[in-house]
Amino acid sequence: MLHKTALERYEKLKRVFGRLMDHFDRDDLDDFILTANSLREWIRRDNSLIQEQKDALERFVVDRSVDWQICNQIANNQKHVNGRPRMRARQTLEPIPVVTAVQVSPGGTGFRVPPSMRVVGAGDDIVIEYNGNSESALAFVVRTFRHFHYIFEVAPIPIERRKLQGLTELLGG
Repeated sequence: MLHKTALERYEKLKRVFGRLMDHFDRDDLDDFILTANSLREWIRRDNSLIQEQKDALERFVVDRSVDWQICNQIANNQKHVNGRPRMRARQTLEPIPVVTAVQVSPGGTGFRVPPSMRVVGAGDDIVIEYNGNSESALAFVVRTFRHFHYIFEVAPIPIERRKLQGLTELLGG
């Protein structure tokens, strides 16, 4: 086994996130999605994690979470070639967001992070389509990483000692 704990798996996600912020492309997006998707089972099975970390995961991996559905469906599609979202054993009767396409084109401009005005996420412009909507893959990556960042780097710290990072600090602006 290449990784032995959920934390080691998260460290891989963090490295891939850094590469995506330096240059956004489909190969690193694929690695990010597959690693993030696998973290669900890694976190559930890692007895060294505290309950708050596990609870934070369960708040993310719900049927109505667009980011989780994007992550899970694309990962399953990559793994199973045209995999479909599972409809059995769902906890709600609400329709889940269904990813229908991913469009990749060159020329993604990324965005500037103050105060340094460093450009992050420039590279490929990747758009994820679901239920008639379009979502920036870059925005999805930032939101998804922030969730796992909370699980591994904020939740373990006692509440009175926590300092939540803003997006600027997270992206190195």
